[in-house]
Amino acid sequence: MTKTTLLTFWIIWLLDVLLFLFGYREFIQGVFGRYAGPTAKYIWPWVGILIVGLVIICGSLYLKKHGHPGMAIKVAAIPLVLALPYVLWIAMIVLMGRGTNWR
Repeated sequence: MTKTTLLTFWIIWLLDVLLFLFGYREFIQGVFGRYAGPTAKYIWPWVGILIVGLVIICGSLYLKKHGHPGMAIKVAAIPLVLALPYVLWIAMIVLMGRGTNWR
């Protein structure tokens, strides 16, 4: 494994962990927060999202450890690819400024 591949993997993996921690924070706030109303309709989708996040994080580490760095990078990049439209939307809002006419 080259240094570039290793660095790319760890950057993508750390971004995945940050996304996972943000999701975990939102889940905890929704269940125990000030305006919490924990019901099964709220909890089960979040549990599914968190399990998928753990599978992606642990699966990419497993693949890297067992000699498949390319596949590990692809697995770790799944959440980043899914979050890309949202990131581009936020960047557009930030770059356009406050007085933008959206009509």
